[in-house]
Amino acid sequence: MRFAYPWVLLALLGLIPFAWLLLSRPQRRLGFGYGAVGLLRSALAAQNFWLNLPNFLRLGLLACLIFAAARPQIMDVNTKRNVEGLDIVLALDTSNSMLAMDFELEGKRQNRLEVVKHVVEQFIQKRIDDRIGLVIFGSQAFTQAPLTLDHRVLLDFLKPVKIGVAGPETAIGDALATAVKRLKDVEAKSKIIILLTDGANTAGTVEPRSAVEAARTLGIKVYAIGVGSNGPVPFPTQGFFGVEYQQRIFKMDTELMQFIGDATGGKFFLASDTATLEKVYATIDQLEKTKKEVDDPRPRDEFAWAFLLAALALFMLEQGLAASRWRVIP
Repeated sequence: MRFAYPWVLLALLGLIPFAWLLLSRPQRRLGFGYGAVGLLRSALAAQNFWLNLPNFLRLGLLACLIFAAARPQIMDVNTKRNVEGLDIVLALDTSNSMLAMDFELEGKRQNRLEVVKHVVEQFIQKRIDDRIGLVIFGSQAFTQAPLTLDHRVLLDFLKPVKIGVAGPETAIGDALATAVKRLKDVEAKSKIIILLTDGANTAGTVEPRSAVEAARTLGIKVYAIGVGSNGPVPFPTQGFFGVEYQQRIFKMDTELMQFIGDATGGKFFLASDTATLEKVYATIDQLEKTKKEVDDPRPRDEFAWAFLLAALALFMLEQGLAASRWRVIP
């Protein structure tokens, strides 16, 4: 069983204790139950569990409603499906130069990283049957998300990515080596790395050409995308009166990028605008796809109805007791 909205369950921690405090407060209106005198005598003397049973029923009703609101689902974990897809690792540059404001998105000027994230998000949503992973790099490189078919989770890992999260410089060799490591043991006809960067290799411990040779040996194609241009671009800096934009030049190693694409059977793209970024997708769509059987756990049945029925039963029981055995006469 899983919950579609697990965060709703946090209400159990807040609402249940609060409701118990309200229900257990001394009542201002006093009354006498008209049940057996013996029961009244023992209740007043023992203050036992039965006096609080209506409150327990109400708390149980509230808990059932919270569980139902979280949308419990029965998962069929044994479901299999045949897919034709690629194994793709996206290597995303988050160095400081990605702050350059030479791109536009929906008519507004944005920095390079925000535009790249937007285009990558669209790409992930279109590649339904591809296993996709995410590598982030700056001065160092690390895996943000392993290869997965759960693209919703992948997008959740992409959203918080920010400039400088992996350091201010650009370790292209480390990024390629990390991406190759994610793909080296994968059995697939088409294994792809999409490298998105706007600079030259200025950091890291792995020489880019060594990482390229490892990718070529393992049959991994690398599509290198150079984001931006080698000309002056507006770059935000903190001035005396706030953020100012100065023209700066960030040198891109297009020769290295071209070598990466050619040596691995991929391709080099120079993307100076959003439309050019999207050209890489048409090329990837033409690649040979891999047929494979994968686990595909899906919601087999919505289970909220069971908790709603339980809540209804508790409500009817509480109302029945309130109208008979626990009835209070003012």
